[in-house]
Amino acid sequence: MKNLLSFYVMLLIIESTLGQVKTNFNNHEEVTVKGKFQKNFSAKIHRNIPPKDIPSLLAKEASESRPGEAKPFRIAQAEKVDIDVVKEADWVNEGSFAFGKFTLVATGAKSISANFDQFYLPKGSELWVYNEKGEMITGPVTESENNTNNFWGTWVYKGEKLTIDLKIPIASKSSLMLHISNVAYGYKEIYVTNFGESASCNVNVMCPAEAAWQNEANSVSLILDANSIALCSGALINNSCNINIPYLLTANHCFNTSPQQDVSKWKFTFQAYSPTCAPSQNVNGVTFNGSTLKANNAGSDFCLVQLNQDPPVNSGITFSGWSRSGNAPPSGVSITHPEGDVMKIATYNTAPTQQMFLGSNDWNVVWAAGTVQPGSSGGPLYDNNHRIIGQVHGGNPQTICNPGDNAFFGRFDLSWTGGGTNSTRLSNWLDPFNSGAMTTNTINIANTVADYKNVGISGPSLVCTTGQYSPTNLPAGIGLTFSSSNPSGLSINSSTGAATRVNNFNGQVTVTATVSGGGCVTSVSKMVSVGNYFPTGSSSYNSNCSGNIFTVLNTSLSAACSANTPINFSYHITDPNYSNFVFTPVSVPAGATWSFSGGSLHVTVTTPSSQGSRSATIALNATGPCGPYSVNFTSTAVNYSSPFFSISPNPSAETVTVTMDENSADELSQNLMYAIKITDQVGTVGRSFEYKAGVNSVKISLQDFNPGLYLLSVFDGKMWSSERLIVQK
Repeated sequence: MKNLLSFYVMLLIIESTLGQVKTNFNNHEEVTVKGKFQKNFSAKIHRNIPPKDIPSLLAKEASESRPGEAKPFRIAQAEKVDIDVVKEADWVNEGSFAFGKFTLVATGAKSISANFDQFYLPKGSELWVYNEKGEMITGPVTESENNTNNFWGTWVYKGEKLTIDLKIPIASKSSLMLHISNVAYGYKEIYVTNFGESASCNVNVMCPAEAAWQNEANSVSLILDANSIALCSGALINNSCNINIPYLLTANHCFNTSPQQDVSKWKFTFQAYSPTCAPSQNVNGVTFNGSTLKANNAGSDFCLVQLNQDPPVNSGITFSGWSRSGNAPPSGVSITHPEGDVMKIATYNTAPTQQMFLGSNDWNVVWAAGTVQPGSSGGPLYDNNHRIIGQVHGGNPQTICNPGDNAFFGRFDLSWTGGGTNSTRLSNWLDPFNSGAMTTNTINIANTVADYKNVGISGPSLVCTTGQYSPTNLPAGIGLTFSSSNPSGLSINSSTGAATRVNNFNGQVTVTATVSGGGCVTSVSKMVSVGNYFPTGSSSYNSNCSGNIFTVLNTSLSAACSANTPINFSYHITDPNYSNFVFTPVSVPAGATWSFSGGSLHVTVTTPSSQGSRSATIALNATGPCGPYSVNFTSTAVNYSSPFFSISPNPSAETVTVTMDENSADELSQNLMYAIKITDQVGTVGRSFEYKAGVNSVKISLQDFNPGLYLLSVFDGKMWSSERLIVQK
């Protein structure tokens, strides 16, 4: 890990919404004690982190390590601090600007970095961070780096000294926030004169023999954790629709550390490879700050995050393809950052085998050339078709660069379904429209399509003559066509979304927008009322009835009731499209009522108590947004008959006996009861009984019943019959 950051030479971009920040790792312009802005500052040290016993830190790390253990590669120790840079810095006012300088020293450290938990730069601000004499310098940092988390981190600088220079409009100084919450005290030598600190058998990814893998190399990233003390590898990964969503696949053990990682503060550096094969040289790396956790699972040691910003389309960065077939390929490679070195490639030419490793279902890969080491964790494993089939879980440190040198990779095919939920599997993230794709290919970010998962439809929910439908959240370059579920009732122009009512149609139609892009097709729909369509309402009735109880606009509904009390049938409808309707009665028979107010229509039919069949119809004329029409509400015929059982005594205070009436029993029931239920006046069932073999007579206790009127119903195997029950105390 001696050269973790040597390859971040010349360019470091700390991602923000609008800007980018560069770090020059080979600055030849010395920065004196006067600082970047050449003001009259002294060489004051504002904060000093006491020296650490570096041999003890290294020994402690070694004692805590286990052969083959999977964990991020540590380079530093985090020191909690409470530093308000604004208050502790030296300031000089000149004109309309204030100039500040703050210096922090971690005595004896091999490297140093700082993380801000309160970070806000007002408009017009300029911030620079550098080490001793500005050998490495980052800036300018501007207000474009502000973010909702108010977090910002410096990169890692050679040596023990870190200085912050500021230029800010005096009028805005009161809103400046710069609070350092932790400092990373580096205890490993990570900056050396030359590259090549990983194992000698490793091969630079830019070597001519590896030219076929350059597309995949442009997706691989080095990951620096939230406290800048450890690193892993990973790769941007494509989805089945080639949508530009910067998902990055790495290892679960890079996230699920103790304590668990905060991925919102991770840093991701891409294209960190030497431009020559040998010897390795300084390179430019492109870095983004921050991500969001999407899914992870220890069962195949995977972790999927989404970068907070999209890489620029002209960056040359790619999204790697993948295969979830589960078949072992005959050959392939892994591309990682072993020991934090410039990007390396390891090759295998025998099919991997399936094997458990540290509780994970893995591929066991034996290397033909190159290897993986600490710092490689989470790096991609490719098959011979250039598709990811896993990510680095761990290796065998005893055989590095020797015959039989092997490594273990969490299996992508198992990560696809993972733990069965969106937060523990890859499928819903990498196959957003459930295409069922088994593979994808590597794609340059410039060739991806914009995210169209949130496309919707806007337009009227009621069409009397014409309507206009339009897509919402439709990115440029995404195809869309409209269609109607009933073109003979509502026609729609497939390209413009202009809709027209046809043949005075009355009813409902589904308008669908079919969306396509990146090789995938999906759709969104909107239900539309056309013409004088009366929407579905809700009905209610006395508890001794079952089924619906109205016929509305020739829609057949049914009911079956048996009782000796009046039955109330009610129909209620509320719809905003009908708030300005006017209803007038045509025929309202005795025992029926209707009312309409604020878009709510209530219809009630009361059927008197008697034997025989009764029904009632309310006929109304309606005038609404689409003109006049008529509506008939008809209660279904209700058959009444005398009960086929008796209750004795009735009224009763303690018990009753229910007995079948021999003269009323039908031939199917054979004079037997199969079920009894007792309901109160609002229809709540207070007691129910089942008799699978059937009984002729049964005694029921009323101890738990309050005084009042109840309905006792008996099922004889064919129909229910009901009788009033009076409970007295």
